[in-house]
Amino acid sequence: MNNAIPVLVAALALGLGACKKEKATAPDPSPATSATMRVAFNLKNGTAPYTLTTLLTDSAGHKVRFDKVRFYLSAIHLEDDNHVTVAEYHEKVFLVDAANSSNTFTLGTMAPGHVHMTEMHLGLDSATNHQDPMLATAPLNDATMHWGWNPAAGYKFVVLEGRVDSNVDGLVDSTDQLVEYHLATDALFMMAEAHTHADVEAGNTYTLQVTVDIGAVAGARDLLAKPMCHSMGMDMPFAMSLMQAMVLAIHD
Repeated sequence: MNNAIPVLVAALALGLGACKKEKATAPDPSPATSATMRVAFNLKNGTAPYTLTTLLTDSAGHKVRFDKVRFYLSAIHLEDDNHVTVAEYHEKVFLVDAANSSNTFTLGTMAPGHVHMTEMHLGLDSATNHQDPMLATAPLNDATMHWGWNPAAGYKFVVLEGRVDSNVDGLVDSTDQLVEYHLATDALFMMAEAHTHADVEAGNTYTLQVTVDIGAVAGARDLLAKPMCHSMGMDMPFAMSLMQAMVLAIHD
């Protein structure tokens, strides 16, 4: 009888150890059901990389250098080959800035499928455009991108500032004409698109590549003939044409 007690204790100990081991075993993780989608806006001068030191040429042959290139992109969605929407990120707003070392942003998640086209809007929809920047979150809390002196006008959708070679010496320096283009108002909220092919599989991360040809924007108009535009009154036709040039400058 006494010999049976140690055997029983040992058996119980083994049983308890087995139970503890079973509880400590983590279940297999659930397989991923979606992919992470990102988008990279690559600023170019034709096929060459664009930076704020790049010397551009306008439609009249004047040399131009921008020291500020910034613009909002929003209301982004992805389509397949049949123009069916496969992912929407309408709540996302991105501020592309040539001063940044990278303009790559996270869109969100997407179910497995094929991406053929990325559609996006330059600027902001009317409701977003007329919100209070003091109450907004980044990047809409940037006071320099809002019409502080005319709040009813909303945000500046596109900002291009710099100088154009006004003395026609082939150089752009502090003696040359300042240029300033602030493209804004609800009327200039425009859609752009880029072919961005990707076969999306669950569990992976994909970065869609979008080109923005700043050289093509500068080359679309004679900037010395119209060195300033604030998208109001008589400025509106020029602002509209420059915004259209921005739309065409966005591609794959």
